[in-house]
Amino acid sequence: MNNSTIKSPNVAGLFYPADTNELSGLIKKFASGKDILYKSKAIIVPHAGYQFSGHAANFGFEHLKFSENVFIIAPSHHYDFQGIALPEYDKFETPFGSIEVNKAITAEIKENFGCYINNIPFDEEHSIEVQIPFIQYYTNNTKIINAANLLKGLHKIKIIPILTGKCRPEIITSLIEKFWDRACFVISTDLSHYHPDNIAKQTDNYTAWMIETGHIEKFAPEQACGSTGICGLTMLAKKHNYSMLRLEMYNSGDITGAKNKVVGYGAWMLYEGSKTEYISRFYSDYLIDECKKSIIMGFEGQKYTVEYPPAVLQQYGASFVTLEITGHLRGCIGSIYSDKPLINDITSNAQSAAFFDPRFDPLRPQEYNDINISISILSEPEQIIFKNEQDLLSKIYPYGIILMDKGKRGVYLPIVWEQLPDRKLFFDSLKEKAGFYKDYFSKTMEVYKFTTEYISDTHLDEE
Repeated sequence: MNNSTIKSPNVAGLFYPADTNELSGLIKKFASGKDILYKSKAIIVPHAGYQFSGHAANFGFEHLKFSENVFIIAPSHHYDFQGIALPEYDKFETPFGSIEVNKAITAEIKENFGCYINNIPFDEEHSIEVQIPFIQYYTNNTKIINAANLLKGLHKIKIIPILTGKCRPEIITSLIEKFWDRACFVISTDLSHYHPDNIAKQTDNYTAWMIETGHIEKFAPEQACGSTGICGLTMLAKKHNYSMLRLEMYNSGDITGAKNKVVGYGAWMLYEGSKTEYISRFYSDYLIDECKKSIIMGFEGQKYTVEYPPAVLQQYGASFVTLEITGHLRGCIGSIYSDKPLINDITSNAQSAAFFDPRFDPLRPQEYNDINISISILSEPEQIIFKNEQDLLSKIYPYGIILMDKGKRGVYLPIVWEQLPDRKLFFDSLKEKAGFYKDYFSKTMEVYKFTTEYISDTHLDEE
């Protein structure tokens, strides 16, 4: 057993520069230059060589709300064990200097969770080490003191390095919950390994969908080496009605141009609310502008493609786009299931509402300046289980409702409750919209509820 109290770096000069100034300059070059709209207590970031994954990792750390205790939860690549492992080391060293391990918290973890305490799994491991220079750079735990960081009061940053072996993700969920108020959390993982580019993109998109929807029941270790940490954080998000929001995703082939065997990299942050609320809060004006651009392109008979949309809008999502002129409906088209990136769904629905709503003639150029655009971003539909119609009526307010039976379907957005506030009148009208008689009821009927986040250019003008 190595009795040294300081863990020396073993991939400095390989995964990242060993020279302090060069390392600082490289991280500085990774700066996204984007406005950081939200700081999160938990992020997922990659751990490959900085030349490959540094951009994604840095973008994750730009979004991290630092605490004086930083958990780094990472997979063990070289050593097999049961559960989680903690080091005996007192400090970890990088070219920026050393950073202390919070031994009080590691002792607490040992007492409450049981763990394997040994330096051996950490000795050749890179998945912890490569995250530490980012932590040091964004606090003042470096040889290069940043005056702005001195103002943060983060002069006592300590890390809690955890390696996962054969471990149930529920343990990670419980661990994060226990220390939530005292720490921030870095989940260290790469995505798929050594597939051709097209297969890798399919696999990583599926992984991203699982993270972003919380459907991790079939998450396989082959999808990401840090699958235990990913699933543990995603389970926590789902349990508390938080959201996992994409910050960046690409693969090594996008960096090197070599597409035969690539490794995937992604960054996500945890948002303490819903994805739709986050998008409405930070991207309302952006989305209205993109709808307008799409409609203008539609006058020329061309489809519109958004260049370089924010990563969160590349997550799959469903929407309705409604056009009105002087308070009167001029077109409304939407989707109830997410089968494409949300930004594509919204801009496509904007064109369809303007030119392809069968109830109206195509929008004329002279009408363009008079239209008001509103966007409804839908949550994932959730099936309503009911015993009879009376039971169903007690469960439908105040949601958007989807009714399906015998190959027919009807949808009402939540805003329809303003016109039909009575539950029976609402549901009878929805049945008629779907093509049934208003007194129709069947045991084969499927009913789903959803919520919406509402964005309007009229509302933006008022602000």
